[in-house]
Amino acid sequence: MLNIFEYTDFRKYLTDYYEHKKQEGSRFSFRQLTTQVGLNPGNFAKMLKGERNLTIEAAVQLSFALKHNRKEKAYFQAMVLFCQAKKHDEKKRYFEELMAFKESSVRVLDASHYMFYDKWFYTAVREALAFFPLSDDTFGALGKSIIPPITENQVASAIKLLLELKLVEKDESGKYQRTDVLLSTGNNIKSLILNNFIIHTMKLAENAINTGLKNMNLSSVSFSISGSDYEKIQEEVRLCRQKILEIAKNSASPDRVYQFNIQLFPLTERYEGENI
Repeated sequence: MLNIFEYTDFRKYLTDYYEHKKQEGSRFSFRQLTTQVGLNPGNFAKMLKGERNLTIEAAVQLSFALKHNRKEKAYFQAMVLFCQAKKHDEKKRYFEELMAFKESSVRVLDASHYMFYDKWFYTAVREALAFFPLSDDTFGALGKSIIPPITENQVASAIKLLLELKLVEKDESGKYQRTDVLLSTGNNIKSLILNNFIIHTMKLAENAINTGLKNMNLSSVSFSISGSDYEKIQEEVRLCRQKILEIAKNSASPDRVYQFNIQLFPLTERYEGENI
């Protein structure tokens, strides 16, 4: 049987459900399903392509037609809300609902990665290990050196998660060291995770401005460009980021952790001609 708890995208789940039924030799069809639920077949096809949304009322009817049990119905509805959420706060809330199901593979595959990027100081603690001699009795000292300061318990929680993810390790002398392990996850979850992290680091930039922190390089510029020029700038940003990472990787004696943010987003709608 297809396991709904292995999915975070309800459209992917419905498509795989259809293929699974066909492989079983079933006469199941989406037209039969939409007729049973009272949905327009054309609109249903557009919904599967992501061109239309599924109402929560229709989701309830679909769950009933697919013979979901109580937990499967609740999970399916949470998937629909997660996939169709427009605002980051909503998407974050519904993702946490998916994680709350103990049967969900999200708990195994993505929960730890989600937690890593949900707290800005986890990355700060990890990067500080490039120069800070952290041991079990210096958690408090490291916490005080981070801007803004964090508690000894927060450093401990960061180290606990970093050890679980194998992003740090403890050497024979009792010092914590970084590893070369990288994090990766599915695209649907990845966008949510990275958005969480970016939002937190933008708040850190605001804090740095408000506290008058020295050694800052802040700039902003607005400009008008074409779609093709936008792609060129995207490539330049990628190359710049790659170069900066190379410099950081080859730094002989690091003594401080820095956060480098880049934001590029539209300030107007695209102008298509005279029809305003």
